[in-house]
Amino acid sequence: MINEENFVLLVTRKLAGSATPAELSELEALLEQYPVLKERYTHLHHYFEDPLHHAAENTEQALQRTLSKIKSQQTAITSPDTNIKKIGNWKWAAAVAAAAVMLGGAFYFFNKSTQAPAAGKEQWVKRTNGKASRSFIELADGSKIWLNAQSTLTYPEKFKGDSREIFLEGEAFFDVATNAKRPFIVHLKKGTIKVLGTSFNIRAYENEPVQTAVVTGKVAFIPRYEEAKKINDTILITPDVKVSFTASSGTLIKGNTIGAEDKAWTEGRLIFRNATLEEIGASLERNFNKRVQFEANAPKQYRLTGSFHNNSLEDIMYYLSKSKAFHYQITDSTLVIGE
Repeated sequence: MINEENFVLLVTRKLAGSATPAELSELEALLEQYPVLKERYTHLHHYFEDPLHHAAENTEQALQRTLSKIKSQQTAITSPDTNIKKIGNWKWAAAVAAAAVMLGGAFYFFNKSTQAPAAGKEQWVKRTNGKASRSFIELADGSKIWLNAQSTLTYPEKFKGDSREIFLEGEAFFDVATNAKRPFIVHLKKGTIKVLGTSFNIRAYENEPVQTAVVTGKVAFIPRYEEAKKINDTILITPDVKVSFTASSGTLIKGNTIGAEDKAWTEGRLIFRNATLEEIGASLERNFNKRVQFEANAPKQYRLTGSFHNNSLEDIMYYLSKSKAFHYQITDSTLVIGE
């Protein structure tokens, strides 16, 4: 007997780009053992790719409406040949994949709005995630992008010309399809990233230093200095190297890192290494959609280290406060931190 909910969950996690190797192997085994599931997988995949089912003014409300329709229209019948329970209306089951909430590390597929293109220009798509939300995007060239909370990605529906250019505000992890003849360019407010084919993370939130870390391959980072007369350098970044650039001061720091940790957020993990509590608070505010308030300045400079995987805000704050004593209070909308 096949667990129907587990099958839909496995497919959803694969389409969201958050499936573990074990889950991918389990899904592949199911598809190979039960041919009927291949047809269902095809329906789920096609439904997921249909842009009509990605738009929603409020993703949480859309999810609730979807689940309600599944419950109201779901009928279970048994196939005598396969002994597999089938959901009567598979389009509603597929909608779970389109508006799925992954356990722990939530991947919401947020509002996708197309900007009116200028005459003779390609059509652009703008994907924006709010707080406590992440999404997975596959571009026309096969490049894969994991977009973090409170981030915006603008990209063409199809790449034209000799380069592949997109625009990022916030944080994203890129796995770029190799094409030596068409370099991949990421435009930031405070710089530009150029690659040919590689995987790397960019963190470019407003009022924070730009951080770029490479997992595989090589990228070139061109900072945009606020001083007009200063020449923009080109910084080459190789695996396990991170560059941090502060535009206001023109400070550029290049150092070692662990590339896998810089993409940990795509797997529902939060890793802090000697980070200030103020920096941690900014990350927690984006990930849990709670406004962070400091009652005193001293705790902002506390430096802490910790690694968390799909933990609640309560768990994270409890363990952080044990490593460096400080007081905190969590309400429905805020996280208040004091001495």
